[in-house]
Amino acid sequence: MTEPGLAEVLTWRPEALTELADAWDGAAARLQAQADTVDDAMAGSSGVFTGSAADAARHAIGPTAAGLRRMCQALILAAAEARDAAGVIGHARDRVLAVVSDARSAGCRVADDATVAPPAEPSAALVIVSGGSDSVARALLDQRAAELTRALQGALSALGAADADAARAIDTAFNAASAAPAAVRPAAAAADPVAGWPKMSQDSIAGQIAAMSESQRRHLIEQWPDEVGNTDGVPWQMRVAANRINIADAILDEHRKIDVPEEVKLRAAMARTLYPADAERLWVTLHVDPALRAATVAAYDRGARRLIEYYETLLADVPDPVDRDRWVPRQILSFDPGRESLIELSGDLDRARAVAVIVPGLNTTFDGSADDVATARRFVAGSGGDVAMISYLGGHFPTGPLLAGVVDAADPRYALQMAPRLVAFSEDVERQAGALPVTYLGHSYGGSILGTAERLGLTADRVVYVEAAGAGVGVHDPSDWHDRNPGVVRFSMTAPGDPIALVQGIPFGPHGADPDEMPGVIQLQTGRRLTGAPMAGPRAHSDVMNEPSDAWHNILAVIRGDREHIRVMG
Repeated sequence: MTEPGLAEVLTWRPEALTELADAWDGAAARLQAQADTVDDAMAGSSGVFTGSAADAARHAIGPTAAGLRRMCQALILAAAEARDAAGVIGHARDRVLAVVSDARSAGCRVADDATVAPPAEPSAALVIVSGGSDSVARALLDQRAAELTRALQGALSALGAADADAARAIDTAFNAASAAPAAVRPAAAAADPVAGWPKMSQDSIAGQIAAMSESQRRHLIEQWPDEVGNTDGVPWQMRVAANRINIADAILDEHRKIDVPEEVKLRAAMARTLYPADAERLWVTLHVDPALRAATVAAYDRGARRLIEYYETLLADVPDPVDRDRWVPRQILSFDPGRESLIELSGDLDRARAVAVIVPGLNTTFDGSADDVATARRFVAGSGGDVAMISYLGGHFPTGPLLAGVVDAADPRYALQMAPRLVAFSEDVERQAGALPVTYLGHSYGGSILGTAERLGLTADRVVYVEAAGAGVGVHDPSDWHDRNPGVVRFSMTAPGDPIALVQGIPFGPHGADPDEMPGVIQLQTGRRLTGAPMAGPRAHSDVMNEPSDAWHNILAVIRGDREHIRVMG
């Protein structure tokens, strides 16, 4: 690695990387439009252009169109790397400039090789501070110059490393697009290696992948990213890599929506009207009122742009929960917008001594999961990295403001739909976590999802029902739970005054029994807030998971298996 010279660094504009990223995003959208045109042209010619020449033409154009789409993905992924680099390089350059400023304000001379020379003469004030000794003052200046030299050279070295890392990351994104596809033929595999996955066990899928070479696994990720990124049994490193491609494709899909003709956008607005007569009047108005037409088109585009911005955050690096000065890629284990599935791992699984899975509740949304991820990251940080956390959004959750949300949360179908997926995922977690203990946290409606999953055969070491709506659909007695780990230990936590208590365990209720009253379930104390006040009342419903209070530390102690610090109800 060649470190940049100081004069060169002073001319750098890290924000130019952000501008380049925007240009690459635009290029990806335009290139995708051309690829779509090629595909449409070939599809449209199938009925009029036949024979061996037509077949040869379609066979020849196939790899070209596929290459165009790989380049679109590469541009999106490279843009994400460039945005990350803009932040990291900008921060590193600011450190260099700060040392230079300190040196110059002290009257030191700064050379391009990052050596700092002391002033030719010590100031009168320094001589006085040095007891009137000119030699002592000069020695102090020499010492300070040496310190500044070390600091400046260290800052330049860090900047050079950040620059080199960014270059490698961007090169990797583009190299994936230009790499020639490799044949995937693991033992006993069909031409389509993922075709049998829906009917295969997770162990069989894992075994099939284990038989592949590294190049075959890379090809599997590139050719079938949706299946690889969202199938239990696939190694998590592969799922993370595949889901970066899936997120890039989702960004391209939203660009495609923006690029459709205005007439298509106007018809989409009409589709939301209730009656044909209203739709007809709206259609006429849109064509005679330019302002309304423009507003309708802008509203259509706004939704797509909002999703693009959100998906870009999923591709962006985030601060390491344990070392905020270090940035790490996000680890997305499932990304399926159609099913509203988003599963993310926070922390370092190789370093962790325990794993936890958080199942959130009411008003959790696919594109509004930042709070749930932040909750997971706080547990990782609070454990010093001893805990790896997974935020689990396995489908559509009940949503709605105030009373409407409460009414929607009374519907058990969300739990019934998501619980089987959670059961399957728990098998994958057990495989990936190895000997690490795994704890599941079901918060609010998530408690019903978790309890229903236990009824269907979840695999867990510890389970915590946190301010839970219930013990699970159809769960009225501990015998209704069928966790595959017979030694599972169950806990519950409900803060005094949490309105959730009004729906817990009501007769014939949709979410089963009150977990706080189930035999064998250990009740956890909620204790006090940071202010010293009791953790109680409506706000406690969410605060037990987010405020670093007694309740939060109690939950963390359960996750860590720290029996000495687990506080239970007397």
